[in-house]
Amino acid sequence: MSSAETARRIEEILQRELAPSELEVEDQSYQHAGHRAAGGGGHFFVVIKSARFNGLTPLARQRLVIEAVKPMMDREIHALSMKCLPE
Repeated sequence: MSSAETARRIEEILQRELAPSELEVEDQSYQHAGHRAAGGGGHFFVVIKSARFNGLTPLARQRLVIEAVKPMMDREIHALSMKCLPE
């Protein structure tokens, strides 16, 4: 699966699981070209704003995102950075 396809899949999963009002998934894999460990998937940055984050700590918000894409970790996703915002 290409990095672009993986980014689209991340977006689809987060839309379905967290119903965000704002969502941006940026493929940053090109910044890690030649990184030996990157063979296990791409590097992505997510900005997401969701009512599901209301009242949660920043760590709890990140945990919701990680749980949603967990099946993709290690194979399609090597690294995931994120900015999770409440409504």
